[in-house]
Amino acid sequence: MRIVRVTDDATTELLYRQVLLPSFPDDQLVTRESLLTDLHEEAGEIFVVRDEAGALLGGAVGSWYEDGRVMLLSYLAMTEASRGTGAGTLLLGNLVPEWAKRYDPCLILAEVERPDLHTGNSAHGDPEARLRFYHRLGARALDLPYFQPALDRQKARVPGMLLLLLHAAPEFAGERPESVTAGPLRDFLTEYLVEAEGEVARQDPAIGALWQGLERAGGVAVLPVDRYAQIAAG
Repeated sequence: MRIVRVTDDATTELLYRQVLLPSFPDDQLVTRESLLTDLHEEAGEIFVVRDEAGALLGGAVGSWYEDGRVMLLSYLAMTEASRGTGAGTLLLGNLVPEWAKRYDPCLILAEVERPDLHTGNSAHGDPEARLRFYHRLGARALDLPYFQPALDRQKARVPGMLLLLLHAAPEFAGERPESVTAGPLRDFLTEYLVEAEGEVARQDPAIGALWQGLERAGGVAVLPVDRYAQIAAG
């Protein structure tokens, strides 16, 4: 298997059509046009993994949030036939250190479904198995009542999500053990919400709860992903 950075529209469209579109519910997936725009504007990066014959096995999309210096792993998915082959482990295992070196981010994050609030299927995968995958690769869960913002006016928010920590620069450790400082998270979430929904409406109950989590003294706690049930649902 080999990892390839995507720079062309044709491969981006192939990834979208063959991997992303079948793998994610509509409300969790940006449009094809939005993905192409981000590629052209260098607002992030797209990688694919191929087998020795060149067949597409899966891919990943990273979105760069400059204000908080946060890289969000927006999407990581394999074709249904490629799940369990190690392609996802190879891809993520290479991307996190690569992004940490090249971008020098404060944080690298990912958003995933809570297994207690989302059920899987053969197309979209199993939330329990997905969380075990991230746990094996060292991810931890941020103690925030997280939801995915509505990606555009035609889509709805996705409640019951977890925000995972894949990497944190040492200087952003919180005052308490096993925590990170809230500043980069606040900047990232502000940029994400404004980009997606147009504003940060603090009077909105879900956003208000999220900001209360950011304002806890000592930083935002980081938990092993197998203890995610201790985190309030967003």
